[in-house]
This record gives sequence, C-alpha cells and structure tokens, in this order.
Amino acid sequence: MNQKSLIKQLTISAWNIHGLGDKSNDDFFLNSIKSDINILLETWKGECKEYNIPGFNTFSKIRKKKKKAKRHSGGILVYYKKIYSKGISHIQEGTNSQNRLWLKLDKNFFGLTHDLYLCAVYIPPVNSTHYENDYTQLEKEISTYSNKGQIALIGDFNSRTSSHPDFIENDDPDLFNIHSQNILPQNYDVDQFLKRNNQDKILNAQGNNLLELCLSSRLRILNGRYIGDSLGYFTCFTPNGLSTVDYAIVSKSLLTSVIYFKTNEINYLSDHAQIEIFLKCNISEKQYLFPEDKWKTMKSYKWNDNSKNILIQTISSENFINEIINFETKKYSENQNGIDQAASELDLILCNLTEKSCTLRHATFSKSDSIVINNRNDKTFVRWKSEQKSEYVDRIHNDPEGILTTVMNKLDELSVNNDATQNDINSIVLDISKNFTDAAAETFGKINKHKHVYKHENSKPWFNRKCSMSRKNFIKLERDIVF
Repeated sequence: MNQKSLIKQLTISAWNIHGLGDKSNDDFFLNSIKSDINILLETWKGECKEYNIPGFNTFSKIRKKKKKAKRHSGGILVYYKKIYSKGISHIQEGTNSQNRLWLKLDKNFFGLTHDLYLCAVYIPPVNSTHYENDYTQLEKEISTYSNKGQIALIGDFNSRTSSHPDFIENDDPDLFNIHSQNILPQNYDVDQFLKRNNQDKILNAQGNNLLELCLSSRLRILNGRYIGDSLGYFTCFTPNGLSTVDYAIVSKSLLTSVIYFKTNEINYLSDHAQIEIFLKCNISEKQYLFPEDKWKTMKSYKWNDNSKNILIQTISSENFINEIINFETKKYSENQNGIDQAASELDLILCNLTEKSCTLRHATFSKSDSIVINNRNDKTFVRWKSEQKSEYVDRIHNDPEGILTTVMNKLDELSVNNDATQNDINSIVLDISKNFTDAAAETFGKINKHKHVYKHENSKPWFNRKCSMSRKNFIKLERDIVF
C-alpha cells in the first residue's frame, strides 16, 4: 500500500538573537520558536543544554571564550521538532569554523528529490577579530555538499547586496560558439532573469563577496522575491541605520520547492528580524505516525466491584485534596509550554487516581477495531480501521465542506482584531472536531450504539435475507397456532 503524505510543508527560521540571556523564559520568545527548524545566532552562550523547550531537540556550537572576555561571543543554537529527529543529522565535520553549523535533511524522510544540506551561517564583519576569510571557506564547503544534494544557507551574513544580480545577466549559450562549436557542456543550465527587490540600496564589499558566491555556486537569494518579503524588507535595525543583512539562500534547483519566504516584524528581543523559509516536502505517515505496534503498550484500566469505594476513599484523602489544591493554585505560563505542563501534571494526578481504584490491564487493539470515537448527538459510534487510515487522512485534507478554510479565516480575523473570546475559541474547536468526526463517519461508517452487531463468516451463502425473513414468519406462525 502506498504511503500517504501527512506533512507537505517544512518551515526553517533563523534569528540573530543578540544574546540569548534569559530570553528563553520570555513568552514572546517561546511563541516565536514555532518553525520546524529554528536557528538562533549570536547566542553569546557556552553549552546550551539548559535551554530546553518541550517538543524540541537541539544542536549547538559554541565559540571559544577568550581569557580576558567577560562573556562568550558568537554561538549557534538549533531547535528542531522531535518528530523530525530521524530525518535531521548534524554534520560535525562539515566545517572548521565556529561561525557555521551544517545539517543534513534526509530526502527519504522529508520526501525531497535530493538530500538537503542546510547551513546556519554567521559571517562576522570584516573588521571583527572573529572574521576568518569566511566566504572562501564557505565556498569550499558548498562545493563539497553540492555534489551530494541541494544547498540552503540561512542566517546573518553582515553583507549588503542592494538589488544587484545574483545570477549571470544576459546569459546566452550562443555567445560561446567558437568555429560553430559550443564549448559549453550539453547540460548547461542557462541563467534566467530573476527580479529581486531590496529596500537597502547599499552595496558593500561583503555584499560583493556574497553575490560572487551565489554566481560561482549557482545559489539564489530568496529575500525580495517571494510572498512574505516581496519588497525586500530591512532585517537589521540599529542606531546607525537600517540594513538588510540576514538572508535565506538556496540552490537554483531548489527554487521550485520554495512556497514563500517571510521577514518577520522587528521586536524588543533583538535588533535583527527573524526570517523564515517555507519549503515543500512530503513526509509520509510511516515516518510521522505513532507505530501501530506501540498501541499495544498503552495502559488500560478495568472498573471492578471495589473500584467505587476505593475511588471515594482516595478522593477524600488529605493527600489527594492537597494535590488538587496545589494544581488549582499553581500559576502556569500563558503559552503552549504552560498548557503542556498543566496538562501533563493533571494527567499524572488522574493516572495515579485510576491506578489506585481500578485493575490494570493492557489494552489490546485489533486491526478492525482499535479505537472508538463516541458521538453523543446521534447515539452512534465510529470504529477505527487501520487499513483505512490513509483514506481518513485524505478526507481530512480534502475538507469538502470547507470547515478548515472557515477555521483559518476565523483565525486570521481574530489575529487582526486581537479580541478573541471564549465563545470564539469554543466555536473553532467545535469546527475542527466536526471535521474529524465527519471524516471518521464517512470513512469508517456508523453503527447504532444500542444494536448488537455480530461479525461472523457467512458459511451458508444460499441463506439470504429472503430466507431469513421466511424463517422468522414461519416461527411466528408456529408459535401463534394452537393445535
């Protein structure tokens, strides 16, 4: 059976955070770390093991601290979602520079045509003591990995390129005809004109180096070319002025996979704007879904004759009452991390209560009947069928009634107005739930809750519905007649 695609978009962001400090505790910062891969530059930190965010794994690179320095400088920290752990690897030998970090995104996991070699880049200013002739070294690294796959660079290049071309202008293979023979390779890919807007009108020496790198390595700048940054917005805001120095740059052959590129608004956390790429991908359910064989390890509890009394005693105990009071009075962050923490702690309380009052047993799920979804309105339920899960996912994505489109419009409206009420949230949750339950009903069908359905093989194919009705009538007639 062909594997269906569940995730068709991959997001990668980069942000010169201008010192991580205690920003990892800031709600706005945590809400900004929402891409699939989040690259933070200039963290000014050593080892970053203590900067954990639920749901994410990390890679990091530190710059050696000088003896007389009061703090670290440089530093790269990458947060990537745990569900992508199998598809992302850190190429530790990718560079000798402390200013770059190379990652490999596996083509089979992400459903790409080629492996993607992603480099988190920080190019120091030329007058910095940390400048290491970075462009020359970076070009060598790109040459190595471009033979193995496609390239994506993202980060702070400290380079101002104005709107100067990053491609060969007026490229024409006929210009290389010598004595009626073209000296170019047969598979030569002619450069096409690609307009690039940039609000920063200055070109500096570093900008020239970046443009030459793009020409020699057949890379293209995304800034100023895609929806989300069509005007080429400024990315750096300092007392000395505004500039565009943060870029996303990809192989020319990868341009067709770019959905859009976005420059986010500047905020109080840094003098640089966060930039973000949206790429096409095809992550199949075999990579993403929870393995079927793992469902059998889930705990299940059975209510017995003693459960009621034990439950009453437990919830009346001083320990349980204190647990509930502590949970209700504890303050959680008003963000996704706070919600996750509260849900986890409440789940632990309920699990402990269940273990004390019920009998533990291991749940068993068959292929044809593994999960039951209740529907109280029409008193029916839908049985999950593993062999139809692909159809179920497709039905959700197709969204024939336009429920998800309506939800997205509501969210956009609430985002603009910034005045969401509890009723608005409830309405959105109900719409999403309806899409799931409708998809389940259409895919798996409905069964009357109060009607017993016996599944067995029909060993008498000749005994059809007509025969069954005749037998019932005969039995009824036999019962009513008195001899």
